[in-house]
Amino acid sequence: MADGVYERKPETPAEADGTTGVFTAVGKLLKLLRERAGLTQKDLGEAVGYGPDAISAMERGVRVSRPEVLEKADELLDAGGLLRAMIPEIKEGMKKARTRHPEWYRGYAALEVQAVSLYD
Repeated sequence: MADGVYERKPETPAEADGTTGVFTAVGKLLKLLRERAGLTQKDLGEAVGYGPDAISAMERGVRVSRPEVLEKADELLDAGGLLRAMIPEIKEGMKKARTRHPEWYRGYAALEVQAVSLYD
C-alpha cells in the first residue's frame, strides 16, 4: 500500500509475466481474420485439425494458439503473414508459461513460497 492506495497484483502468473496478453491479442486477431473470411469456428477447426471448442478457446486467449495452427490459418485466412509474424512471440510466451503446475494452482504455489519464507 502506497499513500493509502492499494496496488492491484496480477491475478495469475501468466498475467504477471505478460503471456496472457500475447495469447489474448493473437486470439483476437485470429477471430477477426476468421470472421472476415466468413468461416465458422468449426470450419477453421476442420481446416487446421482442431475442434470448434479449441478454436473458441484460442480466440479467447484461454488456450495457446499453436504455431502450426497459425501457419495454416495464415494461408487459409489470407492473413498476408500477420499470423506467421506472431509465432516467435507465441513460442516465447509458451516458454514463460510452461511450468509443472497448472495455471489454477500457480497462485497457491507462490503463496506457499511466501508462507515458508515467513515461517523461517
